[in-house]
Amino acid sequence: MRRTTLPFFLLLVLQHYGIADADGQTLTQKPNVLFIMADDLGFNDLDWKDSTLHTPNLRNLAFHKNTALLTNSYVNQLCTPTRSAFMTGYYPFRVGTQNGVFLHMEPAGVPTMFPFLSENMRQLDYSTYLVGKWHLGYCKKEFLPTNRGFDYFYGFYGPQTDQYHRELRRVVKGLDLFEEIGNGKSVPDFSQNGVYSTDLFTDVAMSVLDNHNTTKPFFMFLSYQAVHPPLQVPRSFDKYCSRVKDRYRRIYCGMLTAMDFAIGRLVEYLKASNLYENTVIVFTSDNGGTSNFGASNAPLRGEKDTIWEGGTKTTTFVHSPMYIEEGGTREMMFHVVDWHATILSITGLEIDSYGDGINQWEYIKTGRPKFRRFQFVYNIDNHGSAIRDGDYKLIVGNVDRKMSKDKNRTRLFRIATDPTESKDIARSNPKIVRRLLAKLDQLKKFLHKNVRKPLSLSGSPERLNGSYSSFWCDGQA
Repeated sequence: MRRTTLPFFLLLVLQHYGIADADGQTLTQKPNVLFIMADDLGFNDLDWKDSTLHTPNLRNLAFHKNTALLTNSYVNQLCTPTRSAFMTGYYPFRVGTQNGVFLHMEPAGVPTMFPFLSENMRQLDYSTYLVGKWHLGYCKKEFLPTNRGFDYFYGFYGPQTDQYHRELRRVVKGLDLFEEIGNGKSVPDFSQNGVYSTDLFTDVAMSVLDNHNTTKPFFMFLSYQAVHPPLQVPRSFDKYCSRVKDRYRRIYCGMLTAMDFAIGRLVEYLKASNLYENTVIVFTSDNGGTSNFGASNAPLRGEKDTIWEGGTKTTTFVHSPMYIEEGGTREMMFHVVDWHATILSITGLEIDSYGDGINQWEYIKTGRPKFRRFQFVYNIDNHGSAIRDGDYKLIVGNVDRKMSKDKNRTRLFRIATDPTESKDIARSNPKIVRRLLAKLDQLKKFLHKNVRKPLSLSGSPERLNGSYSSFWCDGQA
């Protein structure tokens, strides 16, 4: 049976603490949450790490006196696994999204038995908005954003689209901008062809907030396509990247600068609209970058679609002028599954954990943890698995889906002293290896069957008026 709301006992907690009345209505103004997720941002790809890049707005936010910079923040290795972990609060291996990403025309989605964060935020009387990338399933109505807790959605459903929303035959063969206004009513939008996606999604986000009922708090998930391929950017950003020599990285730099400027515009909008002080702003990425497309994860090993640190460690910060009085670095481990419980706590809900995640809001605010994370799972899958336990990281099998030669190999690294994973210490630490292997075996008992499915021509744009629209799988017309 699908659970579409917060458990009843959590609503009782809300009433007990005076956050909601018996009908779930807000009694006091709760903070807004603006969650910004970049796509495929490399660990090294901000100007305080690589001075040839240009990200002044993100730098100002990251090092603001009211910002907590999470220096050990982890996600999953790919878009769909990370986004499912964020939305459900569960590791991908527990949800069935551990093996790759949902593709165009794939008749699959995150199982609806797992409530999304947006559903729980709506139950807490938040207005919920998603602008940008979805990538959690779209072939049928139940998978669409407005059937998973969002009041409004504007963006694209699949892994990527042309940055100007034109037909790009070498990547995709349809147009896929859609707008939803409640109940999964999905309407394609062909009117924005030629508008750069980063600017478009920022403008839509501001337009949504222009029409937001300010008597209610909002939760907005601004899910940029930047800096995911295709590598396209307006020529006006060339001047900010003149010191970048590599051709692909120079275009990537322009895309990054465009996103930085867009975020700067959005922050100024929040200030002008009197929304800034009471808004918690989160910035993060869904996975590491791809070097072939101009990204850099230096000094970490690996990249997107690997369970090396370069594919899973990301830059994350939380900015809040009202709630973070003394910012600075937060060095304790944080995993994307923690956002579910942490954001519920931002609303005022007294909660220790949710799913596989723990509430780290107190630590983010003050630097003094109420709960500590000592362990997390990078991934568990047939081709390769990895687990972190304190300083140690165990990898079993292949580090990415393309390899097959290391299927039975076990590696051990002490990340605290070897963050670049250059020295395998498995042979000299057999007791630690056995202990972590036993933990992985225990966790495998909770493995959810992979939900990915073969592609279906039923979802071809040729059958759906030239777009990647919904209502074509499981007997839906």
